[in-house]
Formats: sequence, C-alpha cells, structure tokens
Amino acid sequence: MKQTMIVVVFIFIMLVTVFLVAVYGLSKSGKLVLLAEKHWETYGLGGTCIPGSHNLFVADVDGDGVMEIVTGGLMYWVVNGSRKGFEAPLKVWVWDGRNITLNGDHKWPGVVGCVYVADADGDGVNEILTGGAVMNETGIYGSIRVWRWDDGGLSLKAAYEGVPVGLIFVSDLDGDGKSEIITAGSLSEGSQYAGLLCLWHLEHNGLVLKKETRLANVTRVAAVYAYDLDGDGVVEIITAGYAGRLEDSRGQLCVWRWSGEDLILKADREWQLVEGVYALNIAGGVQGNTMVNNVKVGDVDGDGSPEIITGGFTYDGKNVNAQLCIWSWDGESLRLETSREWADDYLNEVKCVFLSDVDSDSRMDILTSGMVAAYGSFANCSSTPGHAQLRVWSWDGKTLALKYGQDWMIGDNVCAWNVAAGDLNKDGLTEIVTVGCMGICALCDPDMRIWSVVNPPPIGLMIAAVMAVTASVLTYFLVKKFT
Repeated sequence: MKQTMIVVVFIFIMLVTVFLVAVYGLSKSGKLVLLAEKHWETYGLGGTCIPGSHNLFVADVDGDGVMEIVTGGLMYWVVNGSRKGFEAPLKVWVWDGRNITLNGDHKWPGVVGCVYVADADGDGVNEILTGGAVMNETGIYGSIRVWRWDDGGLSLKAAYEGVPVGLIFVSDLDGDGKSEIITAGSLSEGSQYAGLLCLWHLEHNGLVLKKETRLANVTRVAAVYAYDLDGDGVVEIITAGYAGRLEDSRGQLCVWRWSGEDLILKADREWQLVEGVYALNIAGGVQGNTMVNNVKVGDVDGDGSPEIITGGFTYDGKNVNAQLCIWSWDGESLRLETSREWADDYLNEVKCVFLSDVDSDSRMDILTSGMVAAYGSFANCSSTPGHAQLRVWSWDGKTLALKYGQDWMIGDNVCAWNVAAGDLNKDGLTEIVTVGCMGICALCDPDMRIWSVVNPPPIGLMIAAVMAVTASVLTYFLVKKFT
C-alpha cells in the first residue's frame, strides 16, 4: 500500500510539472528582430527623406523571382552650409539575407511622393509608377511617371505633368480586361484644399487621362485602394483622409463606384473621438483633430470577406492618439467593427498600414508603422527624441490583439513613414521593411530597416518531453522495486 502511494504521488507530481512547463513553453511568443539597416549616400553630407506613407513598394519588378524594394522621396546635398539641388531619388534595392544592395536608381529635379508597381498596360511586364513633382526653370508641377526596369537600369516609359499626384493604385475597375491607373491628389482652393481623383490608361507608351473628378466634401485624400468589397464582381474604389477644416478635421472613409463614365459615391463615414478640439504638431503648427493616413483591404479574420483597415490619429483633448480601425462593407453601408487608440507620449500616429502573414501562422497580420514624440520636441533638443514604432496585430473578428511591437530611436528623432513586407531572399519567410526619415545634426536619412519575426524554440515543450520520459522510466523501476 505504501509503495503504491509513493508511485501515485510521484506520477502526479511529474504530470503537474510537465503540464506547467508545457504551458510556459507555449506562452513564449516571438519577437521582431532587426536583420539589416541601410543609410543613403547623402548620410552626413546632405539629406534624404522618404515621407508620405506610400513611398515604399515590395514586388518582383522584373519577373526574375526575386522581390525588389522600390523607394522614392526627396534628396539634397549641403555645400558650405547651404542646401543644394533638390532631387527625386527613385531607387531599386535587393536583399540577399545579409546585405541590402542598390540595384539601380534614377534622379531628376523634383520629388517622389509615392511609388507603385504593376503591369499597367497588360503587356506582361511590370512597370514602376511614381507620383510627385518635377522642377524646372519655370516652376514646380505635379507629375506622374511610368518607368521600365530591366537589366539593372531604369528608363522613362511615359510621363504626364500638370496634375497633382500623391497616391497611385492600379486595378481593372470596369471589368473590360484593361487596367485603370487611379491617382489622387489635392487641389488648392484659396485657403482650403479639395481632393482630386483621376483615372488613366497607359497606352502605346503614353498616359491618357480618362477622368478627372473633384471629390465633394473631401478635403484631402491620404490613401486610395480598389477592391471588390461585397463580392458582386464590381470593384469599388476606397478613399481615406479627412473632411472639413484642418482645425476641425474629421477622419473620413469613402466608397465609390466607377460607372464607366462617372464616379459615384456609395458611402461616406466621418468621425472624431472628441469634438471641438484640435492638436498642435511637435513643431507648433496645427495637427488637426482626426485623420486617416493609410488604408488597406484584406481578409484579416479569415471569414472569407474582406475588411477595410485604416490607420491615422485622433486627438482626445490631451494627447494625439494613434488610431487603428477595422471596417466592413455590406454593399450599402460602412460598419466599424473595432478600433484601437493608444498614446505613449503626446503625439502618436500610424503613418502606414500593410497586410501580410509575417509569422507563418497562415493568418493575415496587420502591420502598422509610425512615430511617437513629445510635445514641442521638434524645436527642443533637450526633450525626449521622437522614436519610430512598428507593430503587428491580429484580428479574429472579436479581438484586436497586439502580437509583436518594436520602438526604436536613432539620431535626433525618427519616424517610420512606410512599411511593407515580402519574402525578400527566397527563404520561405516573410521579411518586414520600414523606411522613413531620421534627423541627425539638422540633416536627415531614410534609415531603411529589414525585420523578421523570430519565434523562440519550444524549450518548454522539449523539457516537458524529457521529463515525461524520465518520469515513465523512474515509475517503471519504482514499480518493479516495490512489487
């Protein structure tokens, strides 16, 4: 009887130990690990900045099976204390798992405000599209350009000047097998701005403007996307930004349809967290109340229906909160499924959103990048430097959960304006790319970084397995000894 009790107690203790160790092992989550970092050629000699939340694109541009990283922005040099020669630096990069290498670039007087990669003319070859501005002796003009990338070189395929272009998306809107190039920009109307949406075709190495529409009640379009939201075979256009005056800005999300002749508004949602207030930015200017900076569409909860994800900021009367919202569209109305606001300091902002499975769990993750900064920190060198923020979220239809997060500081301040993801080195794993702007000694640099989610080995499970085997062996010998 005594021997039997010893054996039973021993087995019970071992089983409890195994269970606790296994739970511990399963609870250990992965983390974001920095794999590589890259500075531009102007580092310490001038400045390069990649702002705008749409200035990074990851895609296999030339069809060789390797993902390229495409970046835009603006560049200048400092000579004898003076800034010289603003240039638009279009660059194409690759990463082999160890080094970030510049494969090709092209510069011209101007600014690249956004980049996009797609086969815009249906010839089976991807083009690189850029929007921004060109500068010449007569002035500064809005511009859209289409580039061919082959044999390590960039050549201009088509260009159009005179229309503001801050955003680009490519989709077949009317189902005719021919892609439309969708661009959005801002029109200046005195002291106020208005959103402008244009549809283009790329034909015979030329850009043809098919439709130009001033968007009513839209002050600024900060993001554009196209997707068949309700599965009826018709592609909707989604725009996001803000409505109203800057001092009373309302976050705005709109759904449009293209009839083949006109752009038809199907839904318009506007919101604020606290009404009647507005924030100041870190330089002392007007930040606004609520805005959307970026929008993406995808099935993030695995229910077979797409969600619309917006990222931006909202002011609560004290702090500027970063804001992440998830929406659904039923063909008639937009419904807010959930939102998350957070503030780690005075100014917190989601600049960019991207959707990808970054940890190989077969679920679509939501990536956000942006910044956190103290009040007045832009002009106050003694304040805490602004830092960049990268976060990875999951949404199961009920709970929006933070899976991984990383904040970092470099130089005087830094902002992760852009984020994208893809398998850059063909190892079967998805890497995350961030790029934006860091300040250092009154100069700036994009500070491009490549990250990966690294899951720790299941130490707990391995220990549990060893202990289970040990318990079985000891139990066997104890039973033999006392029986």
